[in-house]
Amino acid sequence: MLSEFVNEGDVATIYGNYFYAPVTVTFTGGATGTITERKDMELRVQVPAGAQPGPITIKTNFGEVASTFWFRDNRNPLINGDPHQGWWGTYLVTNPNTANGDPAKISGNYYRFKKKLSPWVWDQPEVAGGPNDAMPAFSKNVPDDAILNPANYNVKFEVNTLKPYNKSRIVFNVGLTAPPGSTKPEEAQDNDAYIWQPPVDTKGQWQTVTIPYDEMFAKFKVKPVVNPAGYWNRILIFGGDDFDADIAFDNLRIVPKK
Repeated sequence: MLSEFVNEGDVATIYGNYFYAPVTVTFTGGATGTITERKDMELRVQVPAGAQPGPITIKTNFGEVASTFWFRDNRNPLINGDPHQGWWGTYLVTNPNTANGDPAKISGNYYRFKKKLSPWVWDQPEVAGGPNDAMPAFSKNVPDDAILNPANYNVKFEVNTLKPYNKSRIVFNVGLTAPPGSTKPEEAQDNDAYIWQPPVDTKGQWQTVTIPYDEMFAKFKVKPVVNPAGYWNRILIFGGDDFDADIAFDNLRIVPKK
């Protein structure tokens, strides 16, 4: 899907193959969407009332298949602002102001990083997140199996660029643990990994991004280990460019690939 989070009554875009008429899209909970546009490899469907989190099922004369992804995926949230937890809440949006260009909510509160950046200047670059002791509702949501078998998981989030994002690094920390012997949770942070590089331009729409967790895992200086006390998770924007950034994030999560 273009975005796995779409409000009731809005139109979701689904990508695939062989979307030959007649075709139906059924959401978890049994509600059926209204097809507004159909192409062989793309469907646009209006999200019905009663659509629940879970797979969607597409049916044609050639068969029926359920998606491996979840619509409105509510599994294993790490950062989403509902509630806000962590060390930093500077960029939290609770009541979007359309006059200020805030995008509409898709699943509650979100974070909008609107800031002029200078090269390698540490000036509130933390979008959201923090150590396990500052995020009790989220830091323990990384499954043990994701740490032991990272190739079986994806990290996902929704992103919305209010202007093209074509400079400066975006750093994601997911499931980090402090080095052996450390007693300070904040020592788990890694300011240089994982780096998600621009450019990205969603043209003011929410889109879902998927990053295989094993790709992240391989970049971390200290390899995470299972930690019942929870993990360091963070979104950080910090790099070597002058840049006027305006980008929003929601629903950072780690979910099984299948």
